[in-house]
Amino acid sequence: MRNYQDTVNILAEKGGILPEYVAEGGVFQTSQETKKALLKAIGYPSDTEEEAEQSLQMMLDKPFRRALPPVIVARKDKETAVISVTLPAQETYHPLIWEVMLENGKKISGEQDVSLMPISETRIIDGLDYQQRSLILNTPQELGYHTLKVSSKDKLPAEGRETCLIIVPTVCYMPEKMQQGARPWGFPIQLYALQSKTNWGIGDFTDLKNMAKVAASFGADVVGINPINVAFMTKLETASPYYSSSRMFLNPLYIDVTAIPEAANDQKLQKYISDVGFKKKLKKARSSKLVDYTLVGELKTKAFEILYEDFKKQNNDRTKAFDAFCKEGGKELESAALYQVLAEYFNKKDISFGFKSWGKKYASPDTAECKKFAKKNADRINYYKYLFWLADVQLHAASEEYDAQNLEIGIYQDLAVGVASESAETWGSQHLFATDLSIGSPPDMFNPNGQEWGVAPMLPEKMEEEAYASYRKVLSANMKRAGAVRIDHVMGLVRLFCIPHDEKGAYLLYPFADIVGIVALESHRNQCLVVGEDLGVVPSFFRDVLLEAGILSFRVFRYEQTNDDRYIPPSKYPKLALAAVGTHDMPTLPGYWLGTDIEIAKEIGTFNSEEKYQRALENRFADRHSMVEALSRTGSWFVTPETFDEEISGKKLPPKLTEAVYAYLAKAPSQLFLAQLEDILGQVEQMNMPGTNTEYPNWRHKLPKKIEDIGNDENMKHICGILRDIRNS
Repeated sequence: MRNYQDTVNILAEKGGILPEYVAEGGVFQTSQETKKALLKAIGYPSDTEEEAEQSLQMMLDKPFRRALPPVIVARKDKETAVISVTLPAQETYHPLIWEVMLENGKKISGEQDVSLMPISETRIIDGLDYQQRSLILNTPQELGYHTLKVSSKDKLPAEGRETCLIIVPTVCYMPEKMQQGARPWGFPIQLYALQSKTNWGIGDFTDLKNMAKVAASFGADVVGINPINVAFMTKLETASPYYSSSRMFLNPLYIDVTAIPEAANDQKLQKYISDVGFKKKLKKARSSKLVDYTLVGELKTKAFEILYEDFKKQNNDRTKAFDAFCKEGGKELESAALYQVLAEYFNKKDISFGFKSWGKKYASPDTAECKKFAKKNADRINYYKYLFWLADVQLHAASEEYDAQNLEIGIYQDLAVGVASESAETWGSQHLFATDLSIGSPPDMFNPNGQEWGVAPMLPEKMEEEAYASYRKVLSANMKRAGAVRIDHVMGLVRLFCIPHDEKGAYLLYPFADIVGIVALESHRNQCLVVGEDLGVVPSFFRDVLLEAGILSFRVFRYEQTNDDRYIPPSKYPKLALAAVGTHDMPTLPGYWLGTDIEIAKEIGTFNSEEKYQRALENRFADRHSMVEALSRTGSWFVTPETFDEEISGKKLPPKLTEAVYAYLAKAPSQLFLAQLEDILGQVEQMNMPGTNTEYPNWRHKLPKKIEDIGNDENMKHICGILRDIRNS
C-alpha cells in the first residue's frame, strides 16, 4: 500500500511536474508543498491523502472515459497515424467505423477489424473492463484541422466519439531566398521608442510604416518589433509589452490619430488639436526623453472619442470593414473590449483593474451581471472594438509598405510567452489558465535571483481538451501581419517554470510535439518564419527539437562563450539561427562597455553587498579583455593605443567598438542577423532591466534620433554599409 507522499509523487509525475530543476548553484528538488500547489492549479487537488487518491483515480480514468483523445496531431510526412480508441473489453467485436472529414469538405472513411487493433492499455472503470486499442490510418496528406469520427455497434464511451485530427508539416515556413542561401539582416526596434516629427510622444504604426523605407535604404530586409498587444488602458504606466491584457489584439496607443481617414475632415478633432493647451501637452510628450504613457494616453483618448462619435454616423466601406472585423473577432474581441470597460468602471471606484477584485458578479464574462453590464454599456464596448480595429488596419498598412519596399521578411513580430494573470485573455478563458501561478525562471546567468513575471500559464491538459484552439488563434493573430515571429521564451513549448504564491517554483511539462507541429502549421498558413528565443536555462535536447522543426535559434554574442570565457568565432555559430549582439533585456553595447548597467544596479540596490558589486566590475573588466582578444583574432583590433587603459577600464568608449563587434558577428553563417539601432546610434540607456519594476524606467527610453534623421546618420550609413557587404557576400 503506497503512502500519501508516494501518491502525490505519482500524481506530480503523471501531471507533468518535474521532480527537480537545474539552476545557478546546483540541482534543486521540487518540494512536496510546491507539487501540491501546482497539482491544485492544474485541477488535481491533493491537500489530503483522500483527496490525492481521488485525484489520481480521476487522472488515470480520464482517458478511458472517451472513445478518442480530445486531439490528435500527426505529421504529414509520417506514413501512418496511430490513434488510440477506447473500447469495452469483450471476446468478439463488430467492425469499428471511422470517418475523416477534411477541412476542405472531402471525406475519407473506412472500417477496421477491432481484433487486429493492438491493445496498448486496459483499465476497470465502474466495474467495467475497458481497453485502449490502436487504430492505424494512412495519414491524410492535406494539412489542416480535420475531424475524425468513430462508431460501432459495440458500446463505445459516449464521450469523445468525435475528435480534432490536425495534420502538420515537419518544419516551419522559410522564405525561398533564405532556403537558397540568402542571409537577410535588419533592425530590432521597440516601437514605443521611435521618435518622429509627427508622432504624439510614442512611436506609432505610421512610424513603423516609415521604417520600411529606412530599412530598404540601407539594404536591410527585416524590422523587428516588441510585442504590440493590448495594454491596460486604465493603467497605462504598466508599460511592459510582455505583460498585456490580450495577445489577440493590438495596443491602441500605437494608433496614429492623424492617419485615421476621418481625422482630416473632423472639425471637432481639428479644433481639439489646434487648441493651445493640447499643443503645449503635445510638445511636452514629444520632447520628453522617456515615453510619458499617461500623457500620451490622455492626448490620444480624447481624439479617439471624438473620431468614434463621427464614425458611428457613417455607413460606408469602412463601417462594413469594421463590422467584418467584429464578426471575425468573436467572443475573444467581445471579452477584450468588455474587460477594458469594466476596468474603467471599477477604476472610478478605486478598485484594481484585475478581475479578481471585481467580485463574483463579474467573475467572468458569462455571469448574468456581466451580460447585463455589457448590454447597458454596448456603445463603450463598441468604442474599444473600434480602437482594436483601427490598430489592426494601421498595422496592416505598415505590413503592406514592407511588401512594397521589397523587404524579404518585413515585420518581425514578438509573441510574448503569456498574458497578465488578471487580464482579458485569462478572464475570458479561466478554464484554460492557471491564474494562481506565475511563469518565471529559476536562477540563471542572467538573473541570479530568478524571475517571476506575473503572467499566467496555459494548462496543458486544457489546451489538449480544446484541441489547442486558443493557442492556434494567438499564433495566427500574431503571424498574419508579420513575415517572421519570435516566440518569447520558446522553451515554454516544452516546459514552463511555474511559481505558486508563497512557494518555490517547478517545471510543468507541455505536449511539445503537438505544439511545435501547430506552430509549423500556422507558420505555413501565414507564410511566417519562426524564431525561438532560447536564452537562459535550455534543456539539453531542446535545440535539436528547434533544428528539426526549422525554428531559428536565438544566439546573442555576449553569451556565446566557451567554458573558459572565450568568445566563440563567428564560424561556430549555427546556420539555423538569428544572431544578435544583445536584446532589450541587456545593456546596449556602449552601455555594456562603459559598465552603465553595473552602476545602475548598484544605485537601485540590486547588489546586496559591496563584494558582489566589485565582482561584477572585475568580471566586466575581464570580459572587455575577452572581446578584444576575440576580435583581434579576426583582425578587428578596435581599442585605441593612446587611450588603451581608459578604454579597457570602461572609462571611455572605443570609437570603433560597435563597428568591430557588428562586423565580427555579421560574418556568422546564421541565416538572420539583427543590428540594434541603440548600439549604432550610441545609446547607453538600457530598454529593460530584468528584475526591476519601479526602480528603473523600463520600456520608456526613446531612441536618440528621429526616424527622419536616422537615414542620414553617418554612423548608420557606415556600419550598415559594412553589414550589407558582409551579409550579401
